[in-house]
Amino acid sequence: MGKEYPPLLQFLSDKLEYRLLSGKSTLGYVLYYIDLSSWRLRLSDWTPVVHVQRSDLLNSSPRQLLQSLQDVVRERGWQRRIVLVLVDGDSSALRLALRSPLQTLAFVGDEEQRGILRSRRPSGELLDILSAQVPISILAPYNTTSPVTGSCFFDREYEVAKILGNPDVSYAVLGVRRIGKTSLMREVERRLREESAAAETEDSPHILFLDCSDLLEREMLVEQIVRKLNPRELPRLAMQNYSFFFPDFLERMRRKYKSKLIFLLDEIDDLIVLHGGDWEFFRTLRAASNKGICQYIVAGFREAQNQLHNLDSPFYNFAEEIRLSEFTREHARELIVTPMQNLGIRFKNESDTVGRIYEETAGHPNLIQFYCTILVRQLELTGQRELSPDSLVSVYADEVFKNHLLRSFMDNTQNREKAVVYAILQDHAERPMVGFTQADMDAALRKHNLVVAHGALNTSCDVLVLAGILRPKGAEYFFTSPVFVRVLQQTYNLRYLLDKVKEEGI
Repeated sequence: MGKEYPPLLQFLSDKLEYRLLSGKSTLGYVLYYIDLSSWRLRLSDWTPVVHVQRSDLLNSSPRQLLQSLQDVVRERGWQRRIVLVLVDGDSSALRLALRSPLQTLAFVGDEEQRGILRSRRPSGELLDILSAQVPISILAPYNTTSPVTGSCFFDREYEVAKILGNPDVSYAVLGVRRIGKTSLMREVERRLREESAAAETEDSPHILFLDCSDLLEREMLVEQIVRKLNPRELPRLAMQNYSFFFPDFLERMRRKYKSKLIFLLDEIDDLIVLHGGDWEFFRTLRAASNKGICQYIVAGFREAQNQLHNLDSPFYNFAEEIRLSEFTREHARELIVTPMQNLGIRFKNESDTVGRIYEETAGHPNLIQFYCTILVRQLELTGQRELSPDSLVSVYADEVFKNHLLRSFMDNTQNREKAVVYAILQDHAERPMVGFTQADMDAALRKHNLVVAHGALNTSCDVLVLAGILRPKGAEYFFTSPVFVRVLQQTYNLRYLLDKVKEEGI
């Protein structure tokens, strides 16, 4: 086994216990995969490694060799992945030939490999070589627009372990938009499939991830489930009413795969709204859960939360709630500091820098990642590698960040919650960060001829707390983020916004 790997990879596997796999040869190069996910950067569980042997260097010019390596990337579909290239010789000519601002190839020549083997910090040495070649904005794990898994997935370990450790329980993951519901669902799916692969079973066709926002008609949803579990039964589905076919189909699939069917249903709110009052489909799903045929992990926000507490809904007591809230200060620190340090970025007054980011984002993971993305980009532009509290000025001036902050608020609230925020901020214009009670909210709304029943006001407060806009402390509420308040006040005429929500209705 040891002879199959180049010396550096063998050392990383044997001495440092990095997971390593051999891959198929492509265009004459031997390929490997190494798990660098512990670095918490944008490196996959299986980072590709291409071995360039001495004969390759002798038979090709640096330009020809680079073209060949780029063809390997295309052939393997690695255009969006960082690829390590182990070179049995001097790699400097290859680095010069590349000269790309979006470089994702990192060359490790024989001298660098020997330096890593001699080093007292071999992992750090390899990381330094990689980060010196690949732009830090590409290496950084921060992602503000799409779900993340693996090395880019931070925190939520308790929630993941709870779901994976209780296969007989269905779960409802609740939280506002961009709080990390889809990332959690995708990470659960990844680990379920990884467990299945480790058990040397099939490719887990009984694990289904479905984005319900794209499958709003129940017939489409049923068809997609059948297509994933056993596409040969699609003609049979077409000839029968789904209400007769589907329950029997689920039971047969349970027997076929000799395993419980696991459904991960993301963005379920729209599906609930579409079927509101007609619960036949959801009763079928619940019956399959009660029989032990299926486990469900669903993700949603307002509608899912309402139905879980609705006595007349098949969702009532259907699943155990997992509410995703903001990060703790310690988890926020891990997200901010660990990747930055692995990128070679130093902190001047780390405690104050992290504390400011945490306070200003209220621990919201998406906003923390926005801060970090802007900071990394600024460091890359200036060539600096040090962060301090003064660095945060670049975040406040970023128009994309300000638009994102306001859009998140607009997306996560309805008119009644918006009216509460606008009214309070007008009433507390000079001291917006002081506490206020529900009585203060009611008084502020009445000044604008808005009367909200206590139950509705209480629900609005719950939503604003879940959305990370407010935080409760005893009988009082406080705005969680001074940056959000400042951006909202500076960007909009709050009286105008309140008049608009009154006009639209609350």
